[in-house]
Amino acid sequence: MVKKIKISAPTVEEALQKAKERFDLREGEYEYTIVDKGSKGIFGLFAKNAEVEIVFNAKYFVRKLEEFLSNVLNVCGDVLVKVSCSGRRFLVELDGEDLGRLIGKHGKTLAALQHVAMIYLNRMSDTKLSVSVDAGEYKKRRKKNLEVIVKQAIQRAKLTKAKVMLDPMFAFERRIVHELVKQHKDVKSYSVGVEPYRKVVIEYNANGRNEEEN
Repeated sequence: MVKKIKISAPTVEEALQKAKERFDLREGEYEYTIVDKGSKGIFGLFAKNAEVEIVFNAKYFVRKLEEFLSNVLNVCGDVLVKVSCSGRRFLVELDGEDLGRLIGKHGKTLAALQHVAMIYLNRMSDTKLSVSVDAGEYKKRRKKNLEVIVKQAIQRAKLTKAKVMLDPMFAFERRIVHELVKQHKDVKSYSVGVEPYRKVVIEYNANGRNEEEN
């Protein structure tokens, strides 16, 4: 799916075992193609190693990410980590008794976990992967709150025909704001500043929309 390697050994079976041990692969987490069956040679001379090409599938990355986050969150008590995958996007759901601690003030702890998870997963992958971490449907609730905030900001921008600057937000929140603004005429949105203080500006725009993501 997102990682491919080639392994050589005296036999195909040994090559597969070598890959399993090196990358902690389990049955069902990979597919392989025999590139070269190898040769024993004559009386041990001119022997040639076998070579296999192994492709890691989504199950491997789901398991590894679950194990990684479970270890990281072990200090937080009994936290259930559930990872699902859709294409190159990995969704992490956290559940436990003290979700507020996992979420943190304004979702800062959740954002930090997501950042760490994304670094970990992409270090194992050949292609860029995205990770979204949520706990107790915090992001769903946050989206509802943002809908109210954006609606009020749009009304104010249209009424005053000026700019309305929102409070600093995380990237996933800014994306939600931009999507919400797209649904309205005569306003545009764009982001200003640097992380972690980057903000969204909603501005009256009688000539049409011109959104800038993030």
